[in-house]
Amino acid sequence: MSVFPRATKEAPLPKLALVTEARFIGYSDCSNAPTSADADDMTSLNSQFDLLGRLIEATEVRQRAISNNIANVNTPNYRRMDVEFEEQLAKELNSLKNSNGNSTITAKPEMVLTQGLTARADGNNVDIDQEIGHLNKNAMLQQTYIQLLSTYLDQMRLAIQGQ
Repeated sequence: MSVFPRATKEAPLPKLALVTEARFIGYSDCSNAPTSADADDMTSLNSQFDLLGRLIEATEVRQRAISNNIANVNTPNYRRMDVEFEEQLAKELNSLKNSNGNSTITAKPEMVLTQGLTARADGNNVDIDQEIGHLNKNAMLQQTYIQLLSTYLDQMRLAIQGQ
């Protein structure tokens, strides 16, 4: 199927269409070009954007959890919150790798109570030193993910501009 109009017995081409058709004679409209490799590249690129978006979302949720932990470090009976995401993501990526179909990532970060930590006398189990370490690690991960996303967007922009 061509992008350009074609004359048929029932419907002759209008004059404007004839001019357009004449201008593009000899040029391909790429309608018969194979698209499987291009489609795979686009799917791969979309999945990379999706993955980076999910990772950035996870760092944002983790930032809120750590901030809550720090804000409640002296609150009696407060329990430390954490985010579960990486295990879900790893399982999903392994299942996608084992299946040959292209699927989107559905893992979402979830805040959960941290189990197995020793509580102080007031019932609080938050260690401020560990929280500051988690905060710094999370901030560095978020910066890395955002820089990777920025690099992909720059590459896309350059490809669109033809540079």
